[in-house]
Amino acid sequence: MKRSVRLIALLVCCFCLDFPAAKEAETRPSTSAQRAENLRFRSEDVSYRNENIVLAALLMIPESEGPVPAGVIIQGSGTSDRTNQWARGISELLVSQGLAVLLTDKRGSGKSEGTWQSADFNDLASDAIAGVKYLRSRKEIDTRRIGLVGLSQGGWIAPLAAARSEDVAFVIDISGAAVSFAEQSFVEMANTARQAGLSEEQVAKVIELNRAVAEYLTTGDWEKYAKQRDRALKSEWGKIAAGFPGSPELPIWNFLRRVANFDPLPYWIQLKQPVLVIYGEKDEQDNVPVVESVRRLRFTFESARKRNYRIEVIPDAGHSFIDPERQELMPAFVAVLGSWVREFK
Repeated sequence: MKRSVRLIALLVCCFCLDFPAAKEAETRPSTSAQRAENLRFRSEDVSYRNENIVLAALLMIPESEGPVPAGVIIQGSGTSDRTNQWARGISELLVSQGLAVLLTDKRGSGKSEGTWQSADFNDLASDAIAGVKYLRSRKEIDTRRIGLVGLSQGGWIAPLAAARSEDVAFVIDISGAAVSFAEQSFVEMANTARQAGLSEEQVAKVIELNRAVAEYLTTGDWEKYAKQRDRALKSEWGKIAAGFPGSPELPIWNFLRRVANFDPLPYWIQLKQPVLVIYGEKDEQDNVPVVESVRRLRFTFESARKRNYRIEVIPDAGHSFIDPERQELMPAFVAVLGSWVREFK
């Protein structure tokens, strides 16, 4: 998928629902641990319920003589399931460090029932908690050491779920912003427009249209937004403007109304569990305002006198920590995640 196609897909979702760059997501990232012959685990298709919805996942369990710790993968934005190669690569890395992994099909994706478009982050957090409850039913799992692994947008959902469940033993946030949903939308929209080759004047116009979306969500004044979109359609960046929702009946509006005001910090500040947060330095020019996210998290944790946290920014890494030449997870990322998991165990 080329960047221009990704841009249109991004704008259809408006508010920039974040996901790894398409090129990075096409190939399953590998690691030296994954290539090693001693990576031994068994996998099993499983299902469990969150109230009236049946959720599905691939359970990956490393060979062990006793119960092992485990993590529930919280997928990123849009449709995502166990076939997501980025999520699979990270899952295999975790398994190589002795962690069982519940590699989930997000609701409405893969074999899971429901639809994420009509859900909000509370619903998705409930799905994650349901995954924790399922793992607690398995004799192979150490019920005292089950945590959450949020990927990209899943990094917003992880603290929300952990704040609601005493059964969550740790939280890993990989590329999840610490700013609000609305704030990230403007940062990511500007970055994506620049990467599409637009001038700074044109970038400002794209941001204005994104702001009109926010106003429509707040006021319900469709005519004002529609007029601004129509003007943009006639501009030199009209193909981009065409990616913005063109009808008030589209289901994406229901999703956006439910999540646009989400802010993760009130949930992060509640957490007592050990926390690992990992960002890629170059994600600042792509999906996540890294510098501001780190600043807010450090301030939040220090204000709460939290000491059992670690925040790492990987130099020269993007949103998914994949080396573009070798198409594998970067050694620095592998080292950080692996060392933290081993220390937690």
